[in-house]
Amino acid sequence: MKLLKKLKIKDQILLAMIIGTLLSSTLLGTIIYNISKTTIENNYKNSHTYNLQVSSNIIDIQLKSIIELGRSVLTNDTFIKALTSEENNKSGRYFSSINSLTINRTISEIASHDVLVDGISIVNEQGNVLFFSKRSIPSGYYRYYYSKDNFLEEEWVQKAREAKGKEVFYGYNVLIPDQEGDTISYVKNLINPSTRISMGFMVVNISKKLLDKAFGTLKEGYVTNRYMIIDENSIYPSVYFNGDQPAKNIILEDYLKKDKKSGYLFSSYLNESTGWMAVNVIEKEELRRDSAYIGGVILAAVFILILINIYISRKISNQISKPLNILEKTIEAVGEGNRHIEDEFDNSEIGEIGNKFKEMVNNNLELRERLLNAQLNEREAELLLLQAQINPHFLYNTLDSLYFMAIIKQDDDIAKMVLALSNTFKLSLNKGDKFITVRDEINRIKEYMTIQNMRYNNKFELILDLEQMENYKIITFILQPFVENAMYHGLEAKIGKGYIKIEGSCKEDKLYFTIKDNGIGIADLSVLHTGYGINNVKERIKLFYGEEYGVSFASEPNVGTTVTIVVQARS
Repeated sequence: MKLLKKLKIKDQILLAMIIGTLLSSTLLGTIIYNISKTTIENNYKNSHTYNLQVSSNIIDIQLKSIIELGRSVLTNDTFIKALTSEENNKSGRYFSSINSLTINRTISEIASHDVLVDGISIVNEQGNVLFFSKRSIPSGYYRYYYSKDNFLEEEWVQKAREAKGKEVFYGYNVLIPDQEGDTISYVKNLINPSTRISMGFMVVNISKKLLDKAFGTLKEGYVTNRYMIIDENSIYPSVYFNGDQPAKNIILEDYLKKDKKSGYLFSSYLNESTGWMAVNVIEKEELRRDSAYIGGVILAAVFILILINIYISRKISNQISKPLNILEKTIEAVGEGNRHIEDEFDNSEIGEIGNKFKEMVNNNLELRERLLNAQLNEREAELLLLQAQINPHFLYNTLDSLYFMAIIKQDDDIAKMVLALSNTFKLSLNKGDKFITVRDEINRIKEYMTIQNMRYNNKFELILDLEQMENYKIITFILQPFVENAMYHGLEAKIGKGYIKIEGSCKEDKLYFTIKDNGIGIADLSVLHTGYGINNVKERIKLFYGEEYGVSFASEPNVGTTVTIVVQARS
């Protein structure tokens, strides 16, 4: 921060804009890179999850025909009779010759219908065993199984029994459990459809070429992607893998660990028929090559943006600092004694400051002249004040002399008018007080109406209804102007007699006055807002009482005008 303070403003602006661009571009680039990487991985997973679903459907279609072939033995009465014949008990671990021939013929016929069926083995509930294979039966089968005392205690036999007739799939040949081999098996508990009693078990060995058909046609343009079928609950989890053995062991280990930090990206789909998981795997590094390309493009764009920003920032900072430089030179000139500024500033904030400074300096001489004039006016005001104190007394004395002269001359009308005029002046001056009671304000209006009626031969009537408001105080001269306005603009032009009615009331600490006349009315109320006297009253009320108080008008041509005045109640 100390280094920043030492820089000029234009350099500070330039540096700030460069740092802002760098940070925002870096942040935006990082966000876009991460989003693109995640998007690429998600798109790959979604695409290959669909591929896995297609492959799983292909497997289901192929297995369905094989399963249906296996189930067909339950509709073969000859096979069922041979499988459950009591003569088999007399043959030890083998079926009787005739039954063995019948069973062998049945299962060989089934196996011949599908090239993917490698072999079928049958064992009944008495423990009699028969093996059929399209290839020669390995001697390992016999060494393993005929060494057993109780064949029916095998684990796969128990699982098939628990499945109650549903096929149980294994990712290896259950007849040779210590070898992964090139075949898979399914085991089915053979339940007599008539008696619902178990007759024995059937093991169908299927070539893994079935799985090659499901995955072998997928051409996707990736180098490290592989397909697997995994049975996580089996002693040989890897049912199928279309890659080399070293890669298989590493990938399978990572998959089973469920390690999110693995270097592989896995997509999976569950095959409902077998319970196996179809899996696609690819090295994340291969997918990241596309993200890296996007990242490189972003980095190049950021670099270009920084260069463009440096150029634009320099232009903007120079433009911003230009009025500052002018203002600095202007202040130096004023400091050296220049009292008149001719420099021009723009409309920016700094330019406005310069214009204000220019205006302040240029008006300095005018302000000094005004100060001198104000001092002279102050002296003159003192003299006028003395004169104002003398003039009213001179006016009163003159009016009193006229009044007594009218009395001596016995001219009552002149005496009455002079007296009314004298009282009006006395009430208007109000001894210099800015407040006047409602009573005195009304008395002034009465004296005014007396003079007007003498002029117009009692043409006007004054009606008062003030609800005991006479003792409240209001600022002087706020009712009289509206009475005069009603007289000159409303009643003088009216044919026949007219009236002015003044009503008053006090509600919630507010005084309400209405001045009504039955004059000629006013069509355009905006005229009322142009008069000096009325505007003067409105401004005085707003200034003294506040914005919530004031004057409003209502008028109708040939009907009359109503003025409403609202002020604060003061006693």
